[in-house]
Amino acid sequence: MNIAEYAIRFIYPPRCFVCGSLMDFWSEDFICGKCMKNISYAENGQDYGYSLKNKFGINIYFDYGAAVFNYRYVKKSIERLKYNNETYLSKAAAEIMCDFSQKTGLLNNADILVPVPISKKRMKERGYNQAFILADGISKNLGISCIKDVLIRNIDTKPQNLLGPYERIENVKNAFSINNKYLKMIKNKNVVIIDDIFTTGATINECAMALKENGAAKVGFFTLSAAGDKY
Repeated sequence: MNIAEYAIRFIYPPRCFVCGSLMDFWSEDFICGKCMKNISYAENGQDYGYSLKNKFGINIYFDYGAAVFNYRYVKKSIERLKYNNETYLSKAAAEIMCDFSQKTGLLNNADILVPVPISKKRMKERGYNQAFILADGISKNLGISCIKDVLIRNIDTKPQNLLGPYERIENVKNAFSINNKYLKMIKNKNVVIIDDIFTTGATINECAMALKENGAAKVGFFTLSAAGDKY
């Protein structure tokens, strides 16, 4: 630990990403022992397109993907990150995601990381896009290129967390397109979409459709959490 890191820890002592409790000053962990015993991880290796295909009859455009946690266990942390301007949580979240990806090999063949964009209105209100700061943190840790403006949100959609499954699908339909200046960069590439939560998969799938229709060879997703019934 260098002097700068020591100073940061002195001002912002390490806290558990899940419960927020203070941790040992020298701890290299991001989750306390108590939470580690109770935390629930997402079930990976499953069919994340299950609900979209079998309940709604929608074509799936993402080729693979994974999440780290079950959403209900990190709900408060994600809400703090998204709505309370507690962006310092992104460092722990990105490192947790990096550790997961290295253990599973999820990002081994990724060429580009692309965050799910938020609307201009929400960006103005919030001042940042939580998906981008997660993607940027992963990029810096693993050396994978992150391009924040590849995807464009065409519609100022309603917040997905306020809607039911059918409404979620309609809400994001044709909501995304590709920034023309990046068309050559994504062509024949393995692109991974980064976001904080996977629920029905409607948003991820719409983003994947835009990428596939504009030349991406493979599209995956990687989220901090997953929620829903069989996703």
